Amino acid sequence: MPVHLPSTKALRTFFTVATTLSFSKAAEKLCISQGAVSKQISALEQQLGQALFFRRVNGIELTEAGKTYLPQVSEAIHIIQSSTANLLQSDHTQDTLTVSVTPSFASLWLTPRIKAFLSQHSDLRVNIRTGDEPKISEAHDNDVIIRCLPISHHYEQATLLCQEKLLLIGSAELIKRKPIKNNDDLFSHTFIPHITRPELWEQFKLENKLGDVTKYHAVGFEHYYLSLAAAMDNQGLALVPDFMARAALKANKIVNPLGYGIESHFGYYTTIPHYKRGNRAVCEFEQWIYHEIRS
Repeated sequence: MPVHLPSTKALRTFFTVATTLSFSKAAEKLCISQGAVSKQISALEQQLGQALFFRRVNGIELTEAGKTYLPQVSEAIHIIQSSTANLLQSDHTQDTLTVSVTPSFASLWLTPRIKAFLSQHSDLRVNIRTGDEPKISEAHDNDVIIRCLPISHHYEQATLLCQEKLLLIGSAELIKRKPIKNNDDLFSHTFIPHITRPELWEQFKLENKLGDVTKYHAVGFEHYYLSLAAAMDNQGLALVPDFMARAALKANKIVNPLGYGIESHFGYYTTIPHYKRGNRAVCEFEQWIYHEIRS
C-alpha cells in the first residue's frame, strides 16, 4: 500500500514552527496567517497520527516525535534546496571543467586569473575545489588536479608547472617602521611559522647564513594565504611563493627585503586522469595555466 507523503509546504511549515517555537513567528517568516500555520500543522499531525507539538499557555514545545522528526525534515529540505539551486545555476549548454587546487593556489593566484581563461572559452564553466591531500580519488571526478609535491619523486601523468620559490616578505608598513638593510636587522623581526612545513625557515636561515634566529611568531599557519594575511597585518615576516605574492608586491602592500628567497624542494604539478587526457577543454586549461604561471 503506497505511503502518502506530506507536502513540501507542510514540511516547511513544520520546520519553521519547530525552529522558532512560535506559530506567530513562523507565520511572519512564511508570509501566511497564523491560522494557516496552525491548520497545516494540525493536518500534518493528523496525517502522521501523532502530535508534533505540545500546546501550552505560555508557548509550544516539540514532543519526542517532533524532536525525532525535525533533523530528518531539516536534512530533506536542505537537499531539495541545494539540488534546486544547483540545477538553476547550471547551464547544460556549457561544458563544466572541475579543477582541484590547494587553498592558497586558489585564493592567491587562480581565482584572480580565471576570468582571463574564461574570456577565451565562453563555452565553458569552471568549478574550483580546494584540498591538500596529494592523491585525489578519481571518484571525485576532477578534470585537473594541482598540488605542491616534493620534486625528488616521480609522478605518473603529472606535469611540473614550476619549482616553488619562496620570497621573504613583510608588510610595507612594518619594513618602513623597522627597516631591514642587512642580516643583523632580521634579528629584530618575528618570523611567521608554517606549521605543515617547519623546515622552510631552517632552510632559509641556512642558505642566507643567518645563524640561530629563533624569534618566531606565537601563531603558526597551515596555508600560505594565511601567512600572507598575517604578514600584511604587520605580525611578522613570512615565506610565500613568488607567484602568489606577485599581486601584493606589485601593489606595494608588501616588500621583499634584501631580495631574499629560497628554492624549496617542492614544485607545483598538474595531474589529469588518464581517461580525460583527450578532452579538449582539459588540455587547453593545462596549457593555459602552464604558460600563465611562467609568464
